[in-house]
Amino acid sequence: MAVEPKAVGQFIDHDELIDYLPHKGKMFLLSRVTQHDVNLHTITSEYDITKNCIFYEEEFGGVPTWAGFELMAQGISALTGITNKIKGREPLPGMILSVVDFKASVGFLKDRTTVQMKIAEDFRDEETYTYRYLCELYAAPGDKEPAATAKITVMETEDMKGMFSK
Repeated sequence: MAVEPKAVGQFIDHDELIDYLPHKGKMFLLSRVTQHDVNLHTITSEYDITKNCIFYEEEFGGVPTWAGFELMAQGISALTGITNKIKGREPLPGMILSVVDFKASVGFLKDRTTVQMKIAEDFRDEETYTYRYLCELYAAPGDKEPAATAKITVMETEDMKGMFSK
């Protein structure tokens, strides 16, 4: 079902952003989008680390950096959701196919900090809705070096149920 094409501002806060992703409740791990470019396929998003995060570990006072792949993947989901809304299409559910070359320079993303994810598309195959993104996660906006990097491949589908019912 097509939706009305929509202009989308560069800054998108949590309350509006939730309409662009299938994630809900504790699995919704984005606080805002601060930049996106649907032509260059880039996005910058942020997440405020709190004790309410599903991955939060009390004993370490934060979220393990390995969980950063999910933060980055949700940035990808936001980019595809924004792109689809702008083009008058419904946002599609997607799934992570692979996370490769994941590297982290810190063990945990600390409580009461804001992490920033910068994502740029590296490959696109619209026939199968498969995309690969180069992802960087910064322990704080403005950091010069990322705390984690990865290449994440995702696939979107118009019929998620159909994929598993055969």
